[in-house]
Amino acid sequence: MSARRNLYVAAFVSASLAYIFVSLAYTGEFHLLRWVTFAAFFLGATYGFEAFVNWAEPR
Repeated sequence: MSARRNLYVAAFVSASLAYIFVSLAYTGEFHLLRWVTFAAFFLGATYGFEAFVNWAEPR
């Protein structure tokens, strides 16, 4: 795996665990659809931010 892919996987796992634990702590229940929505938004925002940085960075 490349270093970038390792960072994406680590960020996704840590954000997912944080979301799950906070969801369980505050509501006492876990909804799979809400987690999937969070995961899609998180991955989209992460990819979008990286694309923006690559676009704005001079080569």
